[in-house]
Amino acid sequence: MRKDSSSIRNIYFHNPRLARLGSEVLTLAELRERAPSTLTAPQRVDFHLLLMVENGCSQHLVDFVELSLKPGSVLFVRPGQVQQWKLDPSLEGYMLLIRGDALAPSIVRAGSDMTLIRLEEWPAHIEPPARLFAKARDSLIRLREDITAFDGSENHAALISHNLLSLLLTLAQCMLLPNSAIGHREADIHRLFTTELEQHFTQRLSVLDYAKRLGYSQSTISRASVAVTGHTAKEAIDRRIALEAKRLLVHSNTTVAYIAHQLGFAEATNFVKFFKRREGLTPLEYRSKTLGNLINQNAI
Repeated sequence: MRKDSSSIRNIYFHNPRLARLGSEVLTLAELRERAPSTLTAPQRVDFHLLLMVENGCSQHLVDFVELSLKPGSVLFVRPGQVQQWKLDPSLEGYMLLIRGDALAPSIVRAGSDMTLIRLEEWPAHIEPPARLFAKARDSLIRLREDITAFDGSENHAALISHNLLSLLLTLAQCMLLPNSAIGHREADIHRLFTTELEQHFTQRLSVLDYAKRLGYSQSTISRASVAVTGHTAKEAIDRRIALEAKRLLVHSNTTVAYIAHQLGFAEATNFVKFFKRREGLTPLEYRSKTLGNLINQNAI
């Protein structure tokens, strides 16, 4: 893993030996030894992080939500999310890192598998049935052995890729909530919309802008959003902007004016009005309240 010096610490997948694979499996003991300095402050990851807890108990913060980890827990953090470790010494488990492009389909079957896995819908925390957890953990351990022995060959890389997909398909059985009311077309459109939103939310695009980019009508985009999340496309856009604002307010020392500019607001006053309408607090009030709560939590 590699970090940069921006206001929110960014953590990147960085292992030259495994650059071709874009995936790695670590034990928590290895994480503590390899990157102790990254475990004390909030960090934004640019990869998928999957943690399967075998022993011990601890807390983990993902975008201001505190999650309780214990044996049998599965933690999942997406690229772009801000996490903070509260890594109790007793916690043991295996952690899978997956660079985003490592999951880009190179064959038709892999593309089909990814539509079944739907990582964008996985919750941050779940406790699967014991048998499924054990099956996935065993697959993760085998994947770790394969990656450790990776010889750089095309065949070995293909084998690891297939084993990774197999692991994710196994976990998808419990990470995805069944919803027969959502059609494949709506799910696909929503996936395209969320991908575009993640790339362009700082440009303050409208639903119409996204619809034009994707080649659908505004109503089609919004129906897909409501079907999958219960929120309109406009609400999804506002939620994403508000989330980024909260991340910057709490995890950096940047000014409100700078945050407003970063999020595409022409005037800081417009950003303040937007934020207060959504959160019931001004940006500075939110920063003060949230930082106070985090300090109190860490003091307990």
